[in-house]
Amino acid sequence: MTIAPLPAHAPAADLGDFAIIRRLVHDYMGRQWPALVLAVVCMIVTASMNGVLAWLLDPAIKKIFLDKDVQMLITIPLAIVGVMSLRALTSFGEQSLLNTIAERIVAAVQSDMLRRQIRLDLSAMNAVHSGESVSKFLYDATLLRASITRGVAGLGKELVTLIALSVVMVYQDWQLALISVLLLPVVAWVTQRLSRSLRKSSTRGMEETGVLSRALSEALSGRRIIKAYNLENYAAAATDARIDARLRYILRAVRARAAAVPSTDLIGGLAAALTIAYAGWQGLHGQLAINQFASFVAAMLLAQQPVRNLSQLWTISTEGLSAANRIFAVIDAKPRIVNAANAKPLAIEPAPKGGAVTLKNVKFSYHADSPALEHLSIDIPPGRKIALVGPSGAGKSTVFNLLLRFYDVDSGAIEIDGQDIRGVTLESLRDHIALVTQEPILFDETIADNIRLGRRDATMAEVIAAARAAAAHDFIEQMPKSYETRVGEGGLKLSGGQRQRIAIARAMVRNAPILLLDEATSSLDTESERQIQDALHTLMKGRTTVVIAHRLSTVLDADRIYVLDGGRAVEAGTHGELMARGGLYARLYRHNLNDDAPEPNSLAAAQVN
Repeated sequence: MTIAPLPAHAPAADLGDFAIIRRLVHDYMGRQWPALVLAVVCMIVTASMNGVLAWLLDPAIKKIFLDKDVQMLITIPLAIVGVMSLRALTSFGEQSLLNTIAERIVAAVQSDMLRRQIRLDLSAMNAVHSGESVSKFLYDATLLRASITRGVAGLGKELVTLIALSVVMVYQDWQLALISVLLLPVVAWVTQRLSRSLRKSSTRGMEETGVLSRALSEALSGRRIIKAYNLENYAAAATDARIDARLRYILRAVRARAAAVPSTDLIGGLAAALTIAYAGWQGLHGQLAINQFASFVAAMLLAQQPVRNLSQLWTISTEGLSAANRIFAVIDAKPRIVNAANAKPLAIEPAPKGGAVTLKNVKFSYHADSPALEHLSIDIPPGRKIALVGPSGAGKSTVFNLLLRFYDVDSGAIEIDGQDIRGVTLESLRDHIALVTQEPILFDETIADNIRLGRRDATMAEVIAAARAAAAHDFIEQMPKSYETRVGEGGLKLSGGQRQRIAIARAMVRNAPILLLDEATSSLDTESERQIQDALHTLMKGRTTVVIAHRLSTVLDADRIYVLDGGRAVEAGTHGELMARGGLYARLYRHNLNDDAPEPNSLAAAQVN
């Protein structure tokens, strides 16, 4: 799958409100400029019609009530109907177009977020809880949608409406209009103060929403442990604490939004009172005709609504801009594990010559003060099987992480057929490796789809052949829809052993020259393990295989066993050689690797002999 490059920008945390708006327009709205232009035209027409309605009061009173023009009894009502009809039509077009644009923008933003997030290296992905990421995808995107449809778009519409009504007021009496306009800076100041408070509360509220999503995700994913240990009350209390924390910030934002309209109404009422008092004084002195006064007052009263809306819409826009800031922070994140400028596809010779893996004096640390691997050197000839054993934390899984370039070595090098893996493309490197993990990862798709993830273009015949080889075909055929049966969240509709066989079938259909088995048979019973071991022996023929060993059956036939401890290879040899040496491997064998095996002495003797 080819993923198009994302636009490069400065980190969103450095952007101001208007810079974020410019970016939304440039990166997302710009893709839909025809619809956007038409929406703006509809918006301008809709807003202008409010001014036309206010102005029509002038000729209506003058021609009908003062001049007694009978013809105007038909003309002016028809004009009003025409204006209202045009406003209804353009309002529908504006709302329809803007909502379509907003939904498309949100979809594009969510797509860019996922594309960026999924391409980050593991260290960056592990630093953010999946619940918080989901919160940004859903909650922040919803706020962004509201900001576009009601906030930014609404601000434009209300501003045009206010300008049109102001033109009518100035046309009727500029002195009266000046009184109303002078109070607008006060409205702007109040709105800015409330928006600043709302921005802070909204940002913290979004952060708490992410934390709440994390708590909910853990409560649901850990439901078996919660029930087994009677932790329902504890889990509920922990979630309640997060709900309360989020509620505090949301209520602050609610109060800030609620204060916007009354504050504006108070200032607007003061402006109306002053204006009407001055207009009345003018009328008493014959300086203002009744028709002009009626038109002016109508425009002024109509202008109160856009002023109220502007104060409210600005707060909505503020929330959306806070959400956009968090969204752009995700989109702008840069992965550290990337293709080198001159990276070339990995070239592996056909079996049995190709697939040699070499670790040369590798050093690596997840954290600066705790090295995971120190001066580790491993040489794996093409087509051979080696096993990695050692106590927990010895560095076995780290070797797999480095081979797949989930992380890069701090020093030293990893080579495949003499090619430093940092100099080849990530796609080609991972195309040549098949991985089976200790905990099989299945997606809520069909069984066939889960197997086909190993190679997306695999035919159904190849999928079935892989399932047969993994001893999975028989139980799959017994499922309600055979290979088209959905496996449920995480494969919960299948047993642990069934999930593992599906994962092994996925590795088989990949047909990669390098095979990584991370405790691949740990979830299987003895009978299933025998079946899988037969399949794995077939799969490993001609392939370079690295096994993280747990059970005896994954160790005895290894060409070479590396014993890791503290990130170093402290022993290496065959099973028999290591047992005869009586070192760490022999101790681990006796204590950890002989649960389902014959007596170690007889096996050791058999290997030595």
